[in-house]
Amino acid sequence: MRGNPNNSSLMSKDRVESFSDGVFAIVMTLLVLELHVPEIADHSSFGQYATAMAPLIPKFVSFVLSFVMVSIYWVNHHYFFRHLRSVPLGLVWLNNLFLLSICFLPFPTAFVGDRPTDQFPILLYGVNSLISTLAIYGLRGYASYRGLFTVDRESAKVLGPRNSIPAIVIYVLSIFLVFVNVYLSLGCFLLVPVLYFVPNIIRFQ
Repeated sequence: MRGNPNNSSLMSKDRVESFSDGVFAIVMTLLVLELHVPEIADHSSFGQYATAMAPLIPKFVSFVLSFVMVSIYWVNHHYFFRHLRSVPLGLVWLNNLFLLSICFLPFPTAFVGDRPTDQFPILLYGVNSLISTLAIYGLRGYASYRGLFTVDRESAKVLGPRNSIPAIVIYVLSIFLVFVNVYLSLGCFLLVPVLYFVPNIIRFQ
């Protein structure tokens, strides 16, 4: 139901944002902990270093992908809360659900880095990413339904739930494709940040 929520059910927007920023910072730090320096003899050649580093390539790729996605989540989260007039408890708990999925992300990231062509790690990564995106959809939908945005209705559409739909579709597709071809599923993970950055690049040209 639309309308102004009771003040007793509101939480400070600054406190929710500060808590969320702390979670984002910790998660982005945890992502790098799976990158370990390989054991290699002193004064080894470049070829020997290259050979020792080669097994780390999937870990680097999964780290960069997850870091970029968390960065995108953080930027979207910032602009979303910036345009809210109030934060009722329902929105707080939807935000906590979103942060839960973000906190879990280092695990499937490490899993995919260790076994980049196995079905289960890729499936787990896709499911976790889908949950994160559904949580954002829930945040946007709740704010739209309750009329919490400070901008006019037309501008609020940019912040609304429909912008989460492409990512939801792609992550659902990645889950199905993992049983067909793991590389197609991995390609879906790369497609999501591309869809985010390309419109922004075009917009500023």
